[in-house]
Amino acid sequence: MADTAQHLDIGRVLNNTFGVIKRNPLIFLGLSFLMVALPQALIQMATGASAVGVDADAMTAMFSSPSMIGTAFGGWLLFVILSILLQATFIIATVKDLNGQAVNLGECVTQALGKILPLIGLGILMTLGIMLGLVLLVIPGLILALMWIVSSPVMMAEDKGIIDSLKRSAELTKGSKRWILLLFVVYMVIASVLGLFMMPFAFAGTVGVTIIGLIINTLTGAIQGTGIAAVYVDLRIVKEGGNTDALANVFA
Repeated sequence: MADTAQHLDIGRVLNNTFGVIKRNPLIFLGLSFLMVALPQALIQMATGASAVGVDADAMTAMFSSPSMIGTAFGGWLLFVILSILLQATFIIATVKDLNGQAVNLGECVTQALGKILPLIGLGILMTLGIMLGLVLLVIPGLILALMWIVSSPVMMAEDKGIIDSLKRSAELTKGSKRWILLLFVVYMVIASVLGLFMMPFAFAGTVGVTIIGLIINTLTGAIQGTGIAAVYVDLRIVKEGGNTDALANVFA
């Protein structure tokens, strides 16, 4: 029977998010480190961005050198693709875990790779739509971001096309946008607390900044990727009742 509240349960999403990571730390934290934190650190070192916070000349050099600009763009493109692949992998792994199934890293990555091109197309369309909405007095962009937040999980779990994934996400998030926004605020507070704990490393200069980036990006990458999947699962339960059996069968 569906949840009569008919909106996202923040407590359940948080419990599921951190529970999944706790049960599979090597997969979620390890992948987040390899596919988000480490690439970001390497890009920063290649472009000199890691020194921007401690050396003003590094910022000038970064934006005045064509090679640096090219390296930054190439690194950014690689980072986006890796982030999309990571999100898709976490969606599959999260659903399997919440259904009590063993999480096989190889299977999750293989299934995610099979959807990488449609996911990239979805990401481009979402970005353009949200950016346009932000230009139009900000609020429309925020609404679109909340409305489309589970488009990627929809595409992975329900095998829908780009437009249908956006429509389905809008349907699932109806009535829960304020709760999703509140969940974002909770995650921001968590990220801020993590940042405070990492502050002492900042006094070690560039090395300290790099260490802070690796730790925070690993943690936030895992939490963000798992959290979006957990939001999708919770919205399915709220809107349609039952559990994650039907989703798990998709990834069987």
